[in-house]
Amino acid sequence: MDEPCFFRFFVRKKMDGHLVLSHAFLTILFLEGGAVMFVQVTGDSHNQEVLVMGERLDRQQDGYYLLPGRLVHALKPHDLPVGIPFKLSGALPSGYGFYREDSVIFRRTNDTPSLWIDVTSTYMVAEWDGLFSVEATVEARKHVVEQQQQFAFVLSEATEQQVIFHYEFSWSSEQEMDLESALESICDTVIEVEARGNARLWPGYRNCMEEGEQDKL
Repeated sequence: MDEPCFFRFFVRKKMDGHLVLSHAFLTILFLEGGAVMFVQVTGDSHNQEVLVMGERLDRQQDGYYLLPGRLVHALKPHDLPVGIPFKLSGALPSGYGFYREDSVIFRRTNDTPSLWIDVTSTYMVAEWDGLFSVEATVEARKHVVEQQQQFAFVLSEATEQQVIFHYEFSWSSEQEMDLESALESICDTVIEVEARGNARLWPGYRNCMEEGEQDKL
């Protein structure tokens, strides 16, 4: 088999009716027979490298790979290799992104486009500036998550220095969706968990919500 060949060119974006050059490059890997591969995995589990559109991703100590938001626009969920965890680095091209306190790891677990999402939120007590205590806030968010069947492995842990909140869930879509839209949807879920949890702390919250709708996402 011949060596893969990389072609790199500017991506054009349409803004206000005009075509402009994007700062991002799009690199496509053409394999033998004309197949296109956006994500390439090389090496074994001990010396593994992941390249997205020709760019090598940084692997973190916990085993996940940092996927720059500027590289997401060309990918779909099924482009991700099964079993390899990723974490968004920076914002998406749309401007969406996760809060710095939220570590959101996503991976494919099978041959479907669905993703398994691992969320760990870490709040430093000394930096907390919420209206309610960080412990009460996390407990309220935990309650919201525990009422939802789609969430798993829910736990919270508090020390004098920090409070950690963790949960996991599966993301899927009935319609074909690109990875950027998928991550936007996941971001919406994480934000909604926090918003519903925060709302529970306000006096009169239950009186404002219909029965059965208080913690529904």
